[in-house]
Amino acid sequence: MTGPTLAVAVALLLGVAAATEPPHPATPATVPAAAAGPVATAPPPLTTLPPLLPPAPPMPPLPPVPPPLPALPPPPPAPPAPVPWGADERMEYVIDYLGITMGRASISVGPTEGGVAPLQLASRSAGLMSVVTFRQTLVSELDVVTLLPRASVLEAAEPGGYKHTDTARFDRSTNKATVREVGRFDKSYEIEVPEGTIDFVALIFRLRTLPLTDGATHAFQVLSGRKVSRVVAAVVKRESVRTGAGRFAAVKVRVPTGFDGKFSEKNPTYVWFSDDARRVVVKISTDFAIGRAEAELKRYQPGRAVVAPTAGPAPAQEPEPR
Repeated sequence: MTGPTLAVAVALLLGVAAATEPPHPATPATVPAAAAGPVATAPPPLTTLPPLLPPAPPMPPLPPVPPPLPALPPPPPAPPAPVPWGADERMEYVIDYLGITMGRASISVGPTEGGVAPLQLASRSAGLMSVVTFRQTLVSELDVVTLLPRASVLEAAEPGGYKHTDTARFDRSTNKATVREVGRFDKSYEIEVPEGTIDFVALIFRLRTLPLTDGATHAFQVLSGRKVSRVVAAVVKRESVRTGAGRFAAVKVRVPTGFDGKFSEKNPTYVWFSDDARRVVVKISTDFAIGRAEAELKRYQPGRAVVAPTAGPAPAQEPEPR
């Protein structure tokens, strides 16, 4: 079987090679009919099949591209939250410690700029303590829409000539605050703060916006220095309070501040607000481990353009007898 197989393969190769060579001009040899075998005929030409689908109609022209829409105007700024204070409001106090006049203090509101109202708590030595220099100013830059501080600045001059400035800037998008302390050293810290964290001045002003119903409690996260503390303010009772600015129907609120060391609280701090829509701070009292300190309202100047919340009971104020 090997011989025929090789012969067939060689014949096929030769046939292919012969088909690719050009014909010679010599007269072809005559091949006997018996040896020629059957003559191959050419296949019939292929017929063209009809199309399966009719030709698609031409696409209509695309409509022209409309011009871009005009940019939407920016949304209007959010209105400020309703508050019982206004620019130029000022409350002035006399500070007594162990029954002796030790200083003066004030709480004031500056003009709103860029959606921020500066709230200031200032105190200084006075009376028998006037020979000792002590000044402290705490400013809270309050956002008038959210009522959250964007920043706070504490500037203090203490006995012995030591001065320091502490600032805290809040990043509400990341719930962090950058605290910088400049005194003997200049250091900065990044503090994680819970959502809605405020400072002490903002705490007092936030309480002024609340209804303060009997028995109500309000919890806050308060940043003081580099520490965040949970402070729960509780409405104690309503009572009449006499101060240097007159007699007020007032709401007594318990506000634990968390002081420690030699000034640790023997009892929590109490703040008396006037029992009316203004919520004026008429008195502050703290029992420290070494004695009681009180700040009583001496003079009140209302602010401009006050937007009051839902009014509480009508004020009951009497002028100070001469």
